[in-house]
Amino acid sequence: MRNPFDTLFGRLALLTTGLIVLVHVTAYVAVNHERNIIDTEHARRDVMAALRMKEIDGADAAGVAKALGVRYIGAEKIIEAGCPAPCDHTNTPFDRDLLARLPAGSRVVSDTNGAVWVRYGNASFWLRLSDILVPSFHFFGQSAVTLVLALMLALVVAWQFQRPLRRLSGAARQFRSGRPTVPVEEGGPVEIRSLIADFNRMMHSLSLAEQERALLLAGIAHDLKAPITRMRLRVALMNDEERRTGFSRDAESLSAILAQFLEHAMRSSVAPSSTNVEPAPTEGVDEHCRKNYGGSLVDEGLVMLDLSAGEAFRLPSVDLDRIVSNLFENAMSHGEVPVEISTRKNGEHYRLTVRDHGEGVPDDQIESVMQPFVRANNQRAEQLHHGLGLAVVKRLACQNDGEIECRNAADGGFVVILSFPQ
Repeated sequence: MRNPFDTLFGRLALLTTGLIVLVHVTAYVAVNHERNIIDTEHARRDVMAALRMKEIDGADAAGVAKALGVRYIGAEKIIEAGCPAPCDHTNTPFDRDLLARLPAGSRVVSDTNGAVWVRYGNASFWLRLSDILVPSFHFFGQSAVTLVLALMLALVVAWQFQRPLRRLSGAARQFRSGRPTVPVEEGGPVEIRSLIADFNRMMHSLSLAEQERALLLAGIAHDLKAPITRMRLRVALMNDEERRTGFSRDAESLSAILAQFLEHAMRSSVAPSSTNVEPAPTEGVDEHCRKNYGGSLVDEGLVMLDLSAGEAFRLPSVDLDRIVSNLFENAMSHGEVPVEISTRKNGEHYRLTVRDHGEGVPDDQIESVMQPFVRANNQRAEQLHHGLGLAVVKRLACQNDGEIECRNAADGGFVVILSFPQ
């Protein structure tokens, strides 16, 4: 399972979230501590003012106490008045701070409604201070809302920050696999925009180099067609049947090589500059294989068909024909009959498999045979091919969002498996 924190977004989100939570908790603790000190001092002043007024003028003490939010309650009625039983110290930070500022023998009790009950020294009465404390859950609720909003903003910023790099990474993978790739949209900080611009320029330069190479290859192949045509005409005029057959075989070999050159050059020269490409007509893979590789080929034992993917498995007609024809030609040229062609639906993908029953390919050369102009050492196709068949198939598969896998069968033969998303 992929670690979500191993991505740029995951790490940015974790970093920003951790910093916001740390700052928020620190600020909450600091503010709460300062608020507690201020509340304690205000409560002490209210207590002293109420006591002073009661000593100076008992008649006016009740009015002053009312203005201060203070009530005088006899010690014998304190529980009845609402003091939390047993009306002893509640031992909160506020209680301890206020008690430290009062004379010995004093008592301080806080209740859940924000009221504070104070007995000053050994006085015969208690003072009830109303609404001195604001319940902590009020601050905690507001703080939690602020924290959630900050975290949401941090996640949005982290996601927006990694989007340009995500696009760049996707384009790099697509370009590496040989699929048509459009320039990446520039965005993000100046460093990321510069990186994307450099990547686009590099991709453009590589595409131009690929087109120039393909043009050179196509030019050479085209120029050789005329001499080969003249060679065929001269061969047709020869009287020696044995020599005529040999020269004709050589001419066919050269024609096959040139056809592969031209096909590879045509595919290499495609370099789309936008995504607005008109879709090509498609054809069912099962129908195509049954129509072109069934009938007499199956009756004669040259081909075995197992087509079960269904009508939904479709590919562009031209690409499909080139993929299957190249794989079939390779199997017939380098392997042994029968050639097995099968299709099936495998989870979220469709699979097209072509297998021969020949000697296969050495294990250390399987990866290399999919590169242009590379042939396995044990190939014995009378030099009719020049190592482009699998390269063409790989390119066409990538252009249709597919993947190619090559391996040797356990009981002999070479297997090529193409997977395409539904």
